[in-house]
Amino acid sequence: MALKPPAEYSNAVRDTLHWLVSAGQVDQPATARGEAQYLLCHARRLHESFISLPAAGVNTKCLVVGSWGIEVPYLAGKLGWKDITCICAPTNKRGVVQRLTRTHPNGQDSYSFDLIEHDLESGRLPFEDESFGLVVFWGCFEHLRHDPEFGLYEINRVTAREGVVSIVTDNAISFQMTHSMLRGEPMPMRLHHPAAEGHWRLYTPPELETLLTGTGWRVDVLTTIVSDPPVYWRWWKRWLFRKLVADFRRGFGLREPYWDAFILANAVKVAAPIRQYPGWLYKDEKIAALKLEMLEYEGRNVGRARTA
Repeated sequence: MALKPPAEYSNAVRDTLHWLVSAGQVDQPATARGEAQYLLCHARRLHESFISLPAAGVNTKCLVVGSWGIEVPYLAGKLGWKDITCICAPTNKRGVVQRLTRTHPNGQDSYSFDLIEHDLESGRLPFEDESFGLVVFWGCFEHLRHDPEFGLYEINRVTAREGVVSIVTDNAISFQMTHSMLRGEPMPMRLHHPAAEGHWRLYTPPELETLLTGTGWRVDVLTTIVSDPPVYWRWWKRWLFRKLVADFRRGFGLREPYWDAFILANAVKVAAPIRQYPGWLYKDEKIAALKLEMLEYEGRNVGRARTA
């Protein structure tokens, strides 16, 4: 997280922040604390992520994974997603459905939503198949450490056919990451640590695309957003570095350099949830164990359906 918010914001970013933070705090970002400070520090990432989302259609059910509801006013008031459920990390109310309300920070409107404490890697999501028209999955994928592909499998299961998942995660081949690796210096945010709050694995855009297509999605948007902090070189050295690395990446088949700090992927559900178990993500013995887990998981689900 940035240490402090930017001093000013573009008009486009202000339009997004209108749904998230009070105007007074946007005008004086240095005074913001708590949730408002977080939102202002990440204003550009949130803006570029929000403007990529579709408006609600016939299905107005939206699931937000890894959230306490900060996105609700924008999703409900701006985009029309009326039936919103948020999943947050479990504390002392695991599995309990709480009905909460968020008030527009610059108006009188209020928006109700459900909040459920649930660990995405703990098993089945507490929703019926093909329930949601949109799943927002921002800032979470890099934290999954046991079975990341299962998270996409479960999100597919609860997403309606032609529904959309939007994913934002840290970019393993951003300008700053690439620069650090080639110099042999520590990479920012490379926290491969077993603690729950650590970034367990960072992904490249092609890796994320492979995981999505392998679990039943069609990737319609795959890009990177928000420029890294500048590397402190003269401008011509930065230009030359970008040109040389971009040429090499294109030579190895990468469609674009993907320089920015975060990957943004929007994908449409086109098939029932499946698994691929890519070898670059799992070791052979891990794949064997996960396949057994999936057989047990699917067997339990079949039994549950027959009972119902």
